[in-house]
Amino acid sequence: MTSEAELIRNNLRGEMARRHKTQEDIAKAIGCGRPLVNRKLNGEKDFTISDMERIAALFGMTVLQLFMLLLQPLDGVNQFRP
Repeated sequence: MTSEAELIRNNLRGEMARRHKTQEDIAKAIGCGRPLVNRKLNGEKDFTISDMERIAALFGMTVLQLFMLLLQPLDGVNQFRP
């Protein structure tokens, strides 16, 4: 069974690809280095609420819209579009 944190990380990777955003883009948005973003995407570290707010802004949406998008099952990502 996939945890919510793992689901968020997997869907975030997919959303990054759809929006043509790199780990470097995320790093700049949240104010850290690319290696830390890599560790967060791999589950070695956790994203903070502040990180998610900044990622939402990068994607042009609210943090609530981002979480609604990222918490959908992998096969349901196309169901919600802010």
